[in-house]
Amino acid sequence: MNILKITLLDSETQTDPKSISLSINSKLLFIDKIDFRSLKQWFLENENAIRDDTFPIEKYTDCSLAESAYHFYEDIDADNDDAIEAVYNYRESHCLRFACRGTDFPDIYIGKNGAVHEISLYSSDEKWRYFFDVDDFFL
Repeated sequence: MNILKITLLDSETQTDPKSISLSINSKLLFIDKIDFRSLKQWFLENENAIRDDTFPIEKYTDCSLAESAYHFYEDIDADNDDAIEAVYNYRESHCLRFACRGTDFPDIYIGKNGAVHEISLYSSDEKWRYFFDVDDFFL
């Protein structure tokens, strides 16, 4: 199973923002300066949701989490307030953009998809999806 890591690159500084890298095995997925304390707190608050929750709209279960969210907003039914709220609430606990407010963080999703856990990105410029060991990540 793949190993997902967040690595602190400039631990010698005491203030945020800090440089981090996000990688799966040795493949770099993201590198930038972020508010590391906020990211850490977000993971602590959302660990159970990341471990247990699946994407709330069943129509989009055959693709990555990021692709599911992308297509939901492309196909949005503006009158379906319950679905809009459910997906927004899901994004708050599964999209790393919400963990790093104020940073130009891409819509990277992390969570359970079926019986496995994944990290994924789906945009017009970039698409990827990796499965990882959630127990190893939350050690």
